[in-house]
Amino acid sequence: MKPIKQSTYETCLACCLLMLAGKGRRDEVEIWKHGWKFNYLIGQLNFVSSKYNKKIIVYIEIKDYFNWLQPQKSRGVKLVNSRIDWKLIAKLLKSQPVIIYADGYYPFVPNSAYVHAPHFIVALKAVGEFVEVVDTYDGKIKKWKINDLKKGITSLRNHLKYSPVLITID
Repeated sequence: MKPIKQSTYETCLACCLLMLAGKGRRDEVEIWKHGWKFNYLIGQLNFVSSKYNKKIIVYIEIKDYFNWLQPQKSRGVKLVNSRIDWKLIAKLLKSQPVIIYADGYYPFVPNSAYVHAPHFIVALKAVGEFVEVVDTYDGKIKKWKINDLKKGITSLRNHLKYSPVLITID
């Protein structure tokens, strides 16, 4: 998988979807804009599923969010209501990369300028106490401590009040 660096502050999901779909960055902004027509998440998923004929499976933790998204999804998008934790991520990583939605603060704590903010990344594989990820913020492959990723998911849920999300593409 070739890493993609996002060209705008808000296109991390679009870049992650393009990487998993095996496409270049050409449609990054178009995908992101499609999110404006529905919900940020489901609009982009519907667009990628339709344009690239991909089956997308999305794990949504918060039941109310899952129920709200369900009628908005296209046929190529399957939603699964599930708790998002390291056990599920590790299981999915055994067969494919996975997009993870987390608070990006914890992996970047040494950089005091970084603030709490939701961020999509692509997890490639688990290696010991680390997970290898593609961070679209700078388009680089990095090793994050699994414990920091867990903290990022917990913070997304409890501090930022967003539903944790995992995404796979077949």
